[in-house]
Amino acid sequence: MKIFRFLRHHKANLALALALLMVQAYCELTLPSVMSEIVDTGISRGGIEDVVPNRITSDDLGDVELLLTPGEVNRVEALYSSPDADGVRIFEGNLRDRDEIKGFLGEAEMIAFMLERGVPVDSVVEDAREAAALKAAVGDTITIDTVRALAGAQADGSPDSTLFDPSAIRAGLHRALGADGGAVVASQAIEFVKFAYERAGFDLAGVQTDFLVREGARMLTYAVVAALCAIAAAYNASRTAARIARDLRHDVYERVLSFSPAEMGRFSEASLITRATNDIQQVQMVLVMCMRMVLFAPCMGVGAVVKVIGFGSTGLQWIILVGLAAIMVVIGVLMGLTMPRFRRMQELVDRNNLIAREIITGVMPIRAFGRSDSERKRYDEANRELTGTYIFTNRAMSFMMPVLMMLMNIISVAIVWFGGHAVDAGGMQVGDLMAYMNYTMQVIMSFMIITMVAVMLPRADIASERIMEVLSTESSIVDPAHTLEGPQSHITADGERVDWSGVLSFDDVSFTYPDAEAPTLEHVSFTVKPGQTLGIIGSTGSGKTTLVQMIPRLYDATAGSITVDGVDVRRMSLHELRSLIGYVPQKGMLFSGDIEGNIAYGDPDMAHSDVERAARIAQASEFIDAKPDGYGSAIAQGGSNVSGGQRQRLSIARALAVDPKILVFDDSFSALDYKTDAALRAGLSHELHDASVVIVAQRIATIMHADQILVLDDGRVVGQGTHEELLRACESYREIAMSQLSSEELGLDEGEVR
Repeated sequence: MKIFRFLRHHKANLALALALLMVQAYCELTLPSVMSEIVDTGISRGGIEDVVPNRITSDDLGDVELLLTPGEVNRVEALYSSPDADGVRIFEGNLRDRDEIKGFLGEAEMIAFMLERGVPVDSVVEDAREAAALKAAVGDTITIDTVRALAGAQADGSPDSTLFDPSAIRAGLHRALGADGGAVVASQAIEFVKFAYERAGFDLAGVQTDFLVREGARMLTYAVVAALCAIAAAYNASRTAARIARDLRHDVYERVLSFSPAEMGRFSEASLITRATNDIQQVQMVLVMCMRMVLFAPCMGVGAVVKVIGFGSTGLQWIILVGLAAIMVVIGVLMGLTMPRFRRMQELVDRNNLIAREIITGVMPIRAFGRSDSERKRYDEANRELTGTYIFTNRAMSFMMPVLMMLMNIISVAIVWFGGHAVDAGGMQVGDLMAYMNYTMQVIMSFMIITMVAVMLPRADIASERIMEVLSTESSIVDPAHTLEGPQSHITADGERVDWSGVLSFDDVSFTYPDAEAPTLEHVSFTVKPGQTLGIIGSTGSGKTTLVQMIPRLYDATAGSITVDGVDVRRMSLHELRSLIGYVPQKGMLFSGDIEGNIAYGDPDMAHSDVERAARIAQASEFIDAKPDGYGSAIAQGGSNVSGGQRQRLSIARALAVDPKILVFDDSFSALDYKTDAALRAGLSHELHDASVVIVAQRIATIMHADQILVLDDGRVVGQGTHEELLRACESYREIAMSQLSSEELGLDEGEVR
């Protein structure tokens, strides 16, 4: 899955998460075992943990030894002390000794306990002749008293001594108990030890209480450690995913800022916003789940399987297999139904956002043309399709949990039913059945967690692909590998470092848009020196905006070169180049904040006097001073709370405030009235003596006093010179001029007009 690529720089956090989750899994897997011990040992066995008694009377130990071989008797005698005044003997061996004798000692204790109540001779003696002889001597039932008598007869050399064979009695009982004999042996031996402790004066209630307190504290410790690990793992996962999301937002933001208009054309604004918000949020959410659940579920699942196998042959394993198969079928069907819808959902979110943005930004023309109903219908259709997809996927996912819970409950009932029969037959203890059920549920839950995350992964993977599509898009406008220029100076051909002056030159520049058949600009050449103004005019679509957008390298020339002070702009870093330029686009764009912040946008530390100077030149100081808060007046997003002319003047002031070497106006005077236009041009000529000025305009009056005018028609320069020169020599310029101004205003006589 491509989404996991985002974790490659966070391996330490991933390792920490895995370590914490392994500790949590170990603790949670231990809890059912401790619970089983509490139920079986603490409650059922009264807290007695071992078949080897720590204290036992000489009589009870003697009865047990009657059922041992001579070698086993010697081993037991060596591990118990001599009887005290009360006839009680103390176990003096170590853990290794205890493990060595508990097998045969437990069998003997079980038999002794059973003999206390009597055992039919036929159940312990397989040979009919031997059974008949034993019945003739002791009757149909053999008891512990009978064994004592037979042992005494054997010691006295009586003829009945041949009837007593401890090994035969033990073998007979093993045959009678069958395959589940081990559990019965342990259970019955513990009962014998319980009675032995009671006869030895042991405090059984205290033993049980001590065991329950000890195991309860152990269980609480495991639970607390598991909870702390879970909290730490969740914090680590959330923090790591949040950092990844933060880095992704930063990278997407930086990448989008580096895009030229060519790259911006590949993605709509709505799509970029969705990718930077909703898609990154999807990735963040799934990464948290992966670091918490996907890492945790295998630890729990594998551990629980090992624990289940550790129970041996219980006859219940088939229940787990059937349950897992049923869950796989349910998950498979749901994934097949929902996966195609998740990809479609992301596309519909983009489309919904796009339509919403179009309606909001175009609300005025929509109302003006009476298209409110049709736009409402268009949005409703997109919204209904998105809603339908959401409803389908949510219904499918909401169907999954009840079905899975029902399957889990059926599995629990099956385990209780068949496990109850195993308990009744002596093959399992009640605590073991409870632990088995817990481990089975952990196996099922682990599988469910993985499958549920697997359902969410494809949608997040699609989101990660969309994010990577933005991040992998390389900008066509990049910094050069090496540059010697600086933001304030550059090196001349003679090797001398001098300050930038701002001489702008186009040398036979041509430009063709990618995938376009014909060039947009062809063979454009001009030079603008500091203190000079270049006016550019032409019909719509003649390439005026494209030309000025090449100055700050929003596009690169496909032929020819653009230089500043003789340095090709492609040799300059984008920061260096753009720090020399003040650019005013066609549409004045303001940012939310206040007026002063917008004017000082290029330099937040700008002095207030410089802000006022820029506003004065841009003819904006009058309406700013008229506001109650002056330069502190709030500006809404996009400058929607000021008029078009005011917005444009503030945009011009923003460009003037950075004191640029090259000042570019892209049809920025169109929103200004003639009076403001004239005042602004007068201010520029008086205040900016050392800047090269480029003005794109539709009005002849805006550029007629320029030092040089460029006339474009279909991407070609059809006229170049001063206003007077073009009126005489350029037919296109003269037609534009006469369509806007009278012959008297143009200074033409009747002959020239004709």
